[in-house]
Amino acid sequence: MIKFKVIILVTCFCIHFNGHAQNDTSSKCVDKILKYLDGIQEVISPKKDEVYYMKYTTNTTFFKKYNLPASDTSSEMLISKYKVLMDDKNMKIYGDDKQMFVVIPKVGKIYWNDSDPRLFTDNNAQTKFLEIERTLLKSLKTIDCITNGSIQKITIIPNKDFEKKSGLIQQVLEYDIKLDRVTRVENKFNEKSKIKKQIVNYEIIDFKSSKKMKEPLEYIFKGTELRAAYKNFEIIDNRKNK
Repeated sequence: MIKFKVIILVTCFCIHFNGHAQNDTSSKCVDKILKYLDGIQEVISPKKDEVYYMKYTTNTTFFKKYNLPASDTSSEMLISKYKVLMDDKNMKIYGDDKQMFVVIPKVGKIYWNDSDPRLFTDNNAQTKFLEIERTLLKSLKTIDCITNGSIQKITIIPNKDFEKKSGLIQQVLEYDIKLDRVTRVENKFNEKSKIKKQIVNYEIIDFKSSKKMKEPLEYIFKGTELRAAYKNFEIIDNRKNK
């Protein structure tokens, strides 16, 4: 479930926000991001028959003391009103408001979990994200907006209180004026976090996708048998009511 909530946060950074200028004052810059967050509020989740499609890459580096290698992943995600699909080299998620399959290819395991319907309601991770981001804007130490050609870079430095609570020391958004959307998000953290820096690049954002989503069971099973791709995988059934 934690991974699914992270996916939703990734979605939130994809929404359009309008308006740009060559030299923004701090207050204008904050107003832009607030409009951006208002835009997220309006399309926080797909309506009936709508499908969102996203393709993005994530680069994560860690502090040396944890001796962890940098991670690069390319992910695809589909979201409809009550379904979610996420696919990358490390994990695949197929879920709806009743059940959630988490596939870990490297270890040959499929976790079959009960879903939490609250993930698909208005009081979900997207809403929490909006609250956190608005709190960040109220807790600014500095904010800087610079436009270079068609790219606008918005750099946010939170105050010490916000940094202490979140570990975030800097957030940089890159907004493509021609595409009219955020295309890159970079977060830097202090040493209380394992993660030193995480960068997300959005390659495709389609809020009117023609892609179709199947029931979660159909991605895993063909009839009563596991699909060929998962033939020798172990299923770990964590459902309360089996």
